[in-house]
Amino acid sequence: MKQFANAITSFLLDEKIIEIDELEIYRYGTEQILINFMVFGSISIVAAIYNLWIATISMFVGFMPIRMIAGGYHANTIRKCNILTFSVYISNMFAIQKLRDEITYPQFGMLCLITVILIFLFAPVDHRNREIRKEKKEHVKRYSKVIATVLATFSIIMVAVSNEIDIIPLGTMMGAFTASVSLFIGSIKRRRERNEET
Repeated sequence: MKQFANAITSFLLDEKIIEIDELEIYRYGTEQILINFMVFGSISIVAAIYNLWIATISMFVGFMPIRMIAGGYHANTIRKCNILTFSVYISNMFAIQKLRDEITYPQFGMLCLITVILIFLFAPVDHRNREIRKEKKEHVKRYSKVIATVLATFSIIMVAVSNEIDIIPLGTMMGAFTASVSLFIGSIKRRRERNEET
């Protein structure tokens, strides 16, 4: 990836699109973009080979809004982050396929309830490199609660209407649950970081 990033940024420099003093920033950013493409490319390949598109999209519909708004656990390096992302994706796909035929209505209800409770309790979780200002924190917390409630309500209504726990509501709630666990773990890590800073 470094070689590709170097080639791209060298080209941008040669074409005078970027300045020499911006080279390192663009090189780093380009490398991160390429790594992210590789991870999401790998996820797309798995989804295509095993016909998991609906489960994959549903999971990310539940995961991404919470993650983008409320934050959560951050790995120490981009490599660890991408390995974790892919591992969490694979784990979710296994869980969704397994639970699809075995989960009961009360268990699904508990999944929704636990997810919403975790988000209500722990959102938002910022990062030491991207702290949330105090005045913005309440807004983000409120927005996170709305997203959690909408996702859970949408999933419960889908189950009630179809009279079965299908891949879409299950995948959506598994994604939201994953994001809520990330918030819980991230809040513990962030608390430790703040204690170390003081």
